[in-house]
Amino acid sequence: MSANDTGGPREPQEAYGIVGDSPEMRRIRASIARVARADGTVLIAGERGVGKELLARTIHGCSPRSDRPFAAVRSDVHGEAVLGAALEPARRCDGPSSGGGASDDRPGGDAIAGPGTLFLTDIAALSPAMQLSLLRFLKERQFRRAGRGAAGADGRAALPRIVAATTRDLARLVEAGEFRADLFYRVSAVAVHVPPLRSRRADILPLARHFAERFAAETGRDLRGFSRAAERVLEAHAWPGNVAELEGVVERAVVFETSNRVEVGSLALSGAPNPDARAAEPAGSSAADRPDDTSGLRLPDSGFVLERHVESLEREYLARALRQAGGVKVRAAALLGMSFRSFRYYVKKYDLG
Repeated sequence: MSANDTGGPREPQEAYGIVGDSPEMRRIRASIARVARADGTVLIAGERGVGKELLARTIHGCSPRSDRPFAAVRSDVHGEAVLGAALEPARRCDGPSSGGGASDDRPGGDAIAGPGTLFLTDIAALSPAMQLSLLRFLKERQFRRAGRGAAGADGRAALPRIVAATTRDLARLVEAGEFRADLFYRVSAVAVHVPPLRSRRADILPLARHFAERFAAETGRDLRGFSRAAERVLEAHAWPGNVAELEGVVERAVVFETSNRVEVGSLALSGAPNPDARAAEPAGSSAADRPDDTSGLRLPDSGFVLERHVESLEREYLARALRQAGGVKVRAAALLGMSFRSFRYYVKKYDLG
């Protein structure tokens, strides 16, 4: 993402639209706004799927380096050749003299060496040899910032900024002798911790609506969000795959939903629901218009598969609505806030007549 029209770096929410207004996300946006304007190494910690690369791209896009390349490099053995090529210029006496970087005949050397941002996707996976190479690179980069060869001809730092991610506790890896202590202290000085989605439930529906709008626009669908029952199911899910899982679930739902709202039946979820969430309930104009009391419906224990529970809820709600509507399907659909087409589909699915 390039800088704004005034030539300065942009705010995180302005540059990338990071979704979520939970206290945790507000804290993260504030942290990104501060660290983006600095030039030191940043560590982003969190479970898989929380959006660490998006935050790394946001840091780059909101920094003075935003008009330079951003490169994400795997930190495991398969990415070490590319990473080694990227770090090699730091060990040269003169180093690159301008923003373009020095020539390198190994894969990735020219492409990602230089004054952009280098994102290491999982720093905990680095081999001992690559940990040493990265440590030397960071020392050299700090030395250049302090004096010799500190910047290229355009006034920008000649070496890339490092943003690293981890899903593991680096401090524990240091204690276990699996990660260098000196490297840990260098990369963890400025850290951004991203909580899992299950611990910031206020962000679930805003994220789901954001993804639904995006996928609907991409596919040309006239989609008007989620039914209330579908929203309850989304809020109830534990989201072990975090934001990445939610994005995939919403994308599938948009593709397969036939009505103008995402209904529960289009959500493909697995695993345990969030134990703190309440059971799904149908939408209605008022409490008096809803099907009979559903207080006996409770979320299952964690050993159950959520799909089975959702199907049970769906069938029970449909049956109760039909009874309350005296068997009139149009009225029963209205009681549940569903389109008649969707209601008729689910009645047929559960063989309710």
